[in-house]
Amino acid sequence: MLFDKFKFKMDKYIYENWTFRIVTFVLLGVILFQSYLISSRMDNQKVVFMPPKVINQEFWVTGNEVSKSYLNEMALFTVFNLMNVTKETAKNNIDNLLVLVSPDFYYEVKSNLMDQMNYITDNAISRVFFPSVVNVDQKGLIKVTGVMKDIISDKIMRSEQAVVRIEYQIKQGRFWIYDIKITKDDK
Repeated sequence: MLFDKFKFKMDKYIYENWTFRIVTFVLLGVILFQSYLISSRMDNQKVVFMPPKVINQEFWVTGNEVSKSYLNEMALFTVFNLMNVTKETAKNNIDNLLVLVSPDFYYEVKSNLMDQMNYITDNAISRVFFPSVVNVDQKGLIKVTGVMKDIISDKIMRSEQAVVRIEYQIKQGRFWIYDIKITKDDK
């Protein structure tokens, strides 16, 4: 009789032990599966921005991919700060753009922007750009075509078609500018 009680208790402990092991392995499997899901979905999260007053359309950003409307908005922001300048606003506009410049190309782009700022301030020029076409079809390059006008006092000194080429890269949802070039429209 004592042996039967001992065997019954031992079988009960062995059953509990096996049950705890099975539950532990099932929970471990669930944790590993959830860890895999989290790690595989980190770059796949899509955030949709609803437009406030300044932005014209909604856009989304996910990992290293962005919507065309986001690129459109960033192109217009960049062109506005680069090309709509006076000698009073040139420094502030350059500072707005330098926040977007990649650290790898910061000094090169800053040098180009400072040269433009010095030209505008030394000659007391007001520059205006009227964008007509924003082309974001090529990855890593945005082309904004429009009319650029340089005004001194109340006279238009130059009015011509221009293309602003913005080389960029998206890293973890961040828009980084690598280079900005202003060229004459080559139609």
